[in-house]
Amino acid sequence: MYRWPEAASAFERVLGARPDDRAARQALAEVYRRAQRWSKARAQYARLVRADASNGRWWARLGQCNLGLNQTERARRHFGKAHRRVPQSAEVALSLSRLHRAAGHLDAARRVVDTTLTHQSGDPRLWRRRADLAFERENLKRARRAYVRTLATGDSSATVYRRIGLADVRRQQYARALPFLRRSLRRDSSHARTTLYLGVTYLRLDSLRRASRYLQNTIDQEASGPITDALAHQGATYSRRGNVSAALEAYKTARRLRPGRAELDFRLATVYDEHYRDKAPAARYYRRFLQAHEGGLPELRRYAMSRLKALRPTLHMQQGPASSE
Repeated sequence: MYRWPEAASAFERVLGARPDDRAARQALAEVYRRAQRWSKARAQYARLVRADASNGRWWARLGQCNLGLNQTERARRHFGKAHRRVPQSAEVALSLSRLHRAAGHLDAARRVVDTTLTHQSGDPRLWRRRADLAFERENLKRARRAYVRTLATGDSSATVYRRIGLADVRRQQYARALPFLRRSLRRDSSHARTTLYLGVTYLRLDSLRRASRYLQNTIDQEASGPITDALAHQGATYSRRGNVSAALEAYKTARRLRPGRAELDFRLATVYDEHYRDKAPAARYYRRFLQAHEGGLPELRRYAMSRLKALRPTLHMQQGPASSE
């Protein structure tokens, strides 16, 4: 019933009467673990492994408690002890290999996975971890074989298909990569790397129209993400620091990526207005902003209109009467 405090209290009373009752201690440890009371759970599992160091499941639970307490090195040692006792456990192997991987010990992570694969050769999670480790080491041939086994054992996700395609592209086997990249795209059309590598593949296969379409799709996907916001903020940063040329470049790059984002015209106008003696570029961008944003951003619109009105005499003197109309 998920009433963890009451459950813990009941098991503590049992242990008070029978402190050597391992079943009650294991139950109390599990209650604390499921309630994420990591320190109390760890204390109980530590007593259990002192009583029976051969129990791999308890060592794994002890490792999980240390992970909950952000003590990753202890966790790695405890999962290592669990793996030596239950090498057939995929859950233990995945946890230990993940910790080895995070610590940069890729060879150790691979050995853990390989050991458990001898017991669990049909587990797609293990093959996926084996493939990822090889891919990170740029061992593309071995990674590809492992990803194919991942598919064969039941993981047909977009990522697996994409990784096979990427391995083929990096080995310049473009025709071989194409069907895997296309299957990945059918499963997940939102991943920019899939469309990028499809574009590269079609380019290498001289299918230029398709290459252009997929590369443009990649550009559009990336432009609609945080990159444009980052460029706009970078432009503001450069402008405030007085680095005018860098500010203009950042805003113009963002504008090329998102031509429909009219407030970028306003930002460009203010940079030209503030830093340039020639006011024609500022006026041009103010007008573009006003034409694009006829209903939105009222405060910016009011400012743009007031500046255009104030600039009319200057524009008239700089470029003649026609420019200020």
